[in-house]
Amino acid sequence: MQLDLFEKWRKKTGYRMADRQIGYRGKKFDEVCFQRQLREKMDEGRPTASLTGAKMREIPFKVAQDFILKYEWLGTMGTTKFSLGMFCEDELTGVMCFGLTAGTGALSEVFGEGNKSYGIVLVRGACASHAHPHSGSWMVGQAKAELARRGYLFVIAYSDPEAGEIGTLYQATNWQFYGFTSPVNYLVRPDGKRVDPKIIHKYAKKRGITSQQQKQDFVDEGYTFERGGRKLKYFLVFGAKSKVKQLKKELRVKTYPYLKRDLGMENLYDVWKREVAA
Repeated sequence: MQLDLFEKWRKKTGYRMADRQIGYRGKKFDEVCFQRQLREKMDEGRPTASLTGAKMREIPFKVAQDFILKYEWLGTMGTTKFSLGMFCEDELTGVMCFGLTAGTGALSEVFGEGNKSYGIVLVRGACASHAHPHSGSWMVGQAKAELARRGYLFVIAYSDPEAGEIGTLYQATNWQFYGFTSPVNYLVRPDGKRVDPKIIHKYAKKRGITSQQQKQDFVDEGYTFERGGRKLKYFLVFGAKSKVKQLKKELRVKTYPYLKRDLGMENLYDVWKREVAA
């Protein structure tokens, strides 16, 4: 019954998931991130695309979704609000998806409640297997200009060490690292797809029952729970210098030196807590 509800919602919105069990999965805490492994797996031997004359513009949800489901390891669109695509010689070779996710307090945490409307979350991002090696950095630069044009002043993003991520792109493009998230218990559907546990409360409200009853219904139908690990948190500010200067005065979090892979991917949080955040 719960899957039927999801199917109705999928047909209404056009939202899909990749045909990969819980996204692409490699070895936990691998030295090579899942995203790169998947991109290399999709490599068809095409010549590397050139950034000369490359352009970035907003693209429709469906276009972004088709690209993300192919090249992004999670295989879903998350809570995408809008997407920007990188075009090299009129071919889509990179996508960045932005939205509002990661909890209601994620945006207010960085610069306070009064500034959260100036923030947005980078919820998904990927490049084609034949994209230029510097495509990620190029897209960040272009996205900053477009986000500023839309009235945003900062963006936050996350890196998952369990997926081999440490935030290489964010570090290369001067984002600020501000600690780790708390672990989340994900809800895993019978078909293996991992979804946000917030749907428990949404479905409960829709059906007029308690969240506890809804949770039990999910369990009875074969849903399970999977505890996720802590993720690294990054933010990036941009826009007019005067606005950025004023925003930085409202900073509510402490920033830290970048973490590196030689610390051991599985031990990043423990090392950070013991040696850096103490």
